[in-house]
Amino acid sequence: MNRRHFHIIKMGGTIEFKDPAYQEINQKLMKLDSSIESYLKNLIKPHFTYSIEVVCEKDSRDVDEKDRETLVNAVNSSDHENIVITHGTFTMKETALYIKERINPGKKVIFTGSMVPIIGFTVSDAGFNLGFVMGSFGSIEDGVYLSMNGIVVKPEMVEKNIEEFRFE
Repeated sequence: MNRRHFHIIKMGGTIEFKDPAYQEINQKLMKLDSSIESYLKNLIKPHFTYSIEVVCEKDSRDVDEKDRETLVNAVNSSDHENIVITHGTFTMKETALYIKERINPGKKVIFTGSMVPIIGFTVSDAGFNLGFVMGSFGSIEDGVYLSMNGIVVKPEMVEKNIEEFRFE
């Protein structure tokens, strides 16, 4: 079996409890390992290989230009073609647009995140979004994309609908 490799670059966001609304609940009450590493290793046991790099662990409203430039450098220095970037949903589109014009050719980059953390909640979009991204790399060309709620689109083609808790 030929295994695909994914380089996962983490920026923070709700997907790993990097959101003030969820972070306090987890620290005080739940005390869960809400990392993507734990999710993939302990729950999924995937048929692909992956590496993980942390650029920052922030609520996306706190991501600044320095963080985005560090992300560009991480993408450009990665030896891997398939790159997943986990990011908070508030500024995911802005970060995707920022790196789109700054990354080297030959990379497939998909941003994803979630409205509910990956661990600790019966109903969460995180696992679905992450899995959907992993399955989408075979059908996209080089470039930067955003994937949430079962779509993979260029970042300029999507908006976050706060009322519906989804991207459209």
